[in-house]
This record gives sequence, C-alpha cells and structure tokens, in this order.
Amino acid sequence: MSTSAEQLLSQLHRVLEDLEEFAGTARDAGTEGASALTDHLKEALGKARERIRGLETGLQRGAVAGAKAADGYVRAHTWQSIGVAAAIAFLIGALMARRD
Repeated sequence: MSTSAEQLLSQLHRVLEDLEEFAGTARDAGTEGASALTDHLKEALGKARERIRGLETGLQRGAVAGAKAADGYVRAHTWQSIGVAAAIAFLIGALMARRD
C-alpha cells in the first residue's frame, strides 16, 4: 500500500474515533434530541467503517496484484530486468559521484 493511502486511512480512522467519542459525550448529555442524534451518528459511523474496510481491502489487493505483475515480468524477462537494474544503479552512482 502506498504511504499516501496509508496516511489517508490513518486520518479516517482518527476522524471516526473522534466522532465516536463525540457520540458518547452527546449521549451522556441526556437530552432526547442528543439520543436520536447519537443513534443516527453511530449508524453513519458503522457504515463509514465498512467503507474504509472495503477501501483497505481494495488497496491491499491492488498492491498484491502489482507485486505479482512485477514478479511475473521479472521472471519472464530476467536478463532485461538485470540490465535495467544495473543501468539505474550506474546512473545513481554517477549522479552521487558527481555530487561530491
């Protein structure tokens, strides 16, 4: 999973936790309107959690599929992959040497 996707999911989890805390606080207030609001909020939070779980699953499947595709390409084109890796390593080495 990419770091930006992980950060987004982390932020979404924090928002959900904050909303759940708010719902608990509102329920403790004891007003009738707050009780109805918290019930509605809890239902919405449950749906949001399910969507986030679906997003996490989709991202994990995408990452696994990408890794399998890369592995398949490297296995099918071993020498080309070695050549590309060597060329990239050479360029990085040349750029770092130039920097000094």
